[in-house]
Amino acid sequence: MLIVGEKIILILITGEFLLGISGNGFMILVNGIAWIKSKKLEIGDLLLLLLAISRIGLLCIITWISFLLAFYQDEFLTNKSNLADAFWILAHLSSIWFATCLSIFYFLKIANFSHPLFLWLKWRLKTVLCMLQVGPLLFSLSITFPLVEKSNCYLSYRRNITKAFQVRQFITMQVFIIFVSIIPFILSLVSFFFLMLSLWRHTHQMKLNATGSRDPSTEAHVRAMKATLSFLILFVLFYLGTFIVQWNHLFQNRLMAVMLTLPLMLLYPSGHSLILILYNSKLKQAALKMWWQMRCCLQRSK
Repeated sequence: MLIVGEKIILILITGEFLLGISGNGFMILVNGIAWIKSKKLEIGDLLLLLLAISRIGLLCIITWISFLLAFYQDEFLTNKSNLADAFWILAHLSSIWFATCLSIFYFLKIANFSHPLFLWLKWRLKTVLCMLQVGPLLFSLSITFPLVEKSNCYLSYRRNITKAFQVRQFITMQVFIIFVSIIPFILSLVSFFFLMLSLWRHTHQMKLNATGSRDPSTEAHVRAMKATLSFLILFVLFYLGTFIVQWNHLFQNRLMAVMLTLPLMLLYPSGHSLILILYNSKLKQAALKMWWQMRCCLQRSK
C-alpha cells in the first residue's frame, strides 16, 4: 500500500515523463518529417533527432524504475536486474554523448577563431562529430556492459565471496561509469567556455566599430550558450541523483531517498529538450504553428 508521499512523487514523475515524451517526441516528429521530405538532414538536426530518441529511452527507464520501487521495493533494492542496469547505461551514455556532440556542434558552427586547429575542426565538422558519436560511445559501452555483468554476477553469489570483494567490485563499476561520463561533460564545459570567449571578442569588436545593436551572430552565441549551460546544470543535478540511487544503502530510509531523487533526475531528459525547442528557431516555429492550429481547432469546436 502506497503512502501519500509516494503517491505524490509518482504523480510528479508521471507528469515529468509525459512532458518529456511530448517534447522529445515533438523533436523526433519535426526532424523525421523534414528528413522524409528532403531525403537528407542537416548534422545539427540529426543530433537533435538522436538525442531525442536516447532521452525517450532514459525517460522510460527512470519511470520504470520509479514504479518498480513503488510497488516492488524490497525485491528491487536487494536484487537489481541486469536488464535494468543495461538499459540505464545505454540510455545514459548515449544521451550525454549526443548532447555533448550538440554542444561541440554549436561551438564549431557559431564561434569565430583564427587558430589553425579550430579552422581545421570547423572544416572537418561532420567527421569530428561522427567520430565523437560513434567512437567514444561504442568504447564506453563495450567496456561498461561486461563490467556490469561481472559485478552483478559476483553480487548474485555474494554468499560465497567476502563483503570487501563485493564492495570493491561495486566501487570499480561506479568509478568507471563516472570516468566515461565526466569526459563528455568536460568537453561540453570547454565548448561553453570557448563560446563565451568568442562572444566576448565579438561584442568587443562591435564596440570598437560603434555597433550598438545585437546582430544575428550575437543572438546565435547567446542561444547556444543558454542551451549548453542548461545542459551542464541539469546534468549535474541528474548525476547527483544517480549517485544517490547507486549509493542508496548509505541512507537510513533507502526507498524515500531514491524516490525523492527520481523527479530531480527526470528534469534532465525532459527539461533540457524543452529548452532546446525554445532556443531552436526551426523547432520553435513548428511548435508555435502547432499551437495555433490546436487553438483554432478548439475555437471551432466550441
